[in-house]
Amino acid sequence: MSADPHHASGRGSVADFQAQASRIAREMGENAHQVWLAGIGALARAQSEGSRLFEQLAEEGRQVEDGEAPAGGAANRLDGLRQSLDAAMGRAQARAGEAWDSMGRMFEQRVQQALRQLDVPTRDDLDALGARIDALTLELQRSRAQAPADGSAAATPGVPPTV
Repeated sequence: MSADPHHASGRGSVADFQAQASRIAREMGENAHQVWLAGIGALARAQSEGSRLFEQLAEEGRQVEDGEAPAGGAANRLDGLRQSLDAAMGRAQARAGEAWDSMGRMFEQRVQQALRQLDVPTRDDLDALGARIDALTLELQRSRAQAPADGSAAATPGVPPTV
C-alpha cells in the first residue's frame, strides 16, 4: 500500500482524477462536434439532391418553352419530376433524421459511459438510496415510539438520547 495520502482506498490521486475528468470532457466535446458535423452533412446532402432535381425540372421547362417537347406530355413529365423531387427530398430528410438520431444516441452513450467511469450515481442508485433512508427513518420512528415515554429505559450505546 502506498504511503501517499492521495492514493488512499485504492482510488487515484486528485491529479489523476482531474486528468481523467479533463479527458472525458474533451471526448464529450469532440463527440458533440461530430454530431454537429453529421447534421450539417445530412442537410448538405438533402440540399444537393434537391438542387439536382430542381435543375432537371428547369431543363424540362426549357424544353417545353422551346417547343422541343409535346405540350400534353410536358405536364405529365413535370408532374413526374415534381413527384421525384418530393420523393428525393423525403428520402434525404429521412436519412438526415436517422443520422442525427444515431449521433445523438452515440453521444448519449458516451456521456453515460463517462459518468459510470467517474462513479457518478445513476437515478436508480439515488432512488434506491432514498428508499433505504425512508425505511431506516420509519424503523427509527417505530423504535422510538416503542421506548418507554418516561426515559427509564437503558440508553442505546452510541446513540444520543432524544429530546
